[in-house]
Amino acid sequence: MLPDPESHLQRLTIEDFLKSISENRKQNLYKAILFPLMPFMERIKATWIAPDGMPNILIVKNAAIGETELRDLIQTVCLAEGLLARSLEAQDLALKSLGTSKIPKTLGYFSVAKSYIMWSCAHEVFHYLRRHALVEKHFGSTPETKHALEYDADLCAAAAFYRYLQHFSAKKSSIHLKKATLQLLYCSLRINIDREVHMNFSGSNTHPHTAARILDIAGKLAMLNDFGIADTNFEAESTRNDYEKLASLIANLELAYIKSLDKSKEFQSSELFSFAQKNVELEYTLDRHKRWDEIQPLIDQFSIFSRRQIDNEASIAFIGENFSLPR
Repeated sequence: MLPDPESHLQRLTIEDFLKSISENRKQNLYKAILFPLMPFMERIKATWIAPDGMPNILIVKNAAIGETELRDLIQTVCLAEGLLARSLEAQDLALKSLGTSKIPKTLGYFSVAKSYIMWSCAHEVFHYLRRHALVEKHFGSTPETKHALEYDADLCAAAAFYRYLQHFSAKKSSIHLKKATLQLLYCSLRINIDREVHMNFSGSNTHPHTAARILDIAGKLAMLNDFGIADTNFEAESTRNDYEKLASLIANLELAYIKSLDKSKEFQSSELFSFAQKNVELEYTLDRHKRWDEIQPLIDQFSIFSRRQIDNEASIAFIGENFSLPR
């Protein structure tokens, strides 16, 4: 009998995971980083449609970062312990490039590390809530479709993060909170770009390039308003103004980050700036945008019904005929 390759992994509740850590300092540090996660999940539960409820959140002890996954059929998001170590790396990079005073204190101490975990979890949760596994199962899993689903999860996670900050900071202006959201998520995601230097700007077969994801977040935040309907076509002047401010913030954050890498050099090349320049004609994102436009109505339909109601031949045939989607 072959050994189970996952036999060394334990999937634990957050409470049990923290109890399993023998070193007090590490336990307290991880407890602080994980503290806002469940309130954030409760906020998502209160504001998003979840016909089958929210997925369970478990921590996979001793797991590398790449082993974070959504187990769709058993309604469980498994967060790898490696995410916690990576979140602290992102925190350290933010401190190095921006300094303590310029990191938003919206989430208190370790704001970037907390944001990293919240974002990572919310992204997987929205794969579940938005029925992405069913979309792939019944309507294809081409790279364009996979990228479109990642894009959808990113946009939902960014919106949820912003609304969470807004809920607890009602006196702050929307642009202040959009900037705080973008800054925290930029610092959380920027660390990934340095690990993608050999990746084509088109991304992998399953995920967009991180530069694209950061710029997508800025666009999504600009669209959000207090009227409940996103200004997806940038028709309002306030949307366009917000986007200009957010794009300027990204440029300033990226310049500070690049400068922090090697202060002996006046300028270092920036993968994010290079991506933005080369994607002016949407060379790297057009296919996934087209695919998202095709499947977004389908995702919206899937997400309002329980899995039992839609994961059957009759329902899929009915939906497929009404949306005429290419498989």
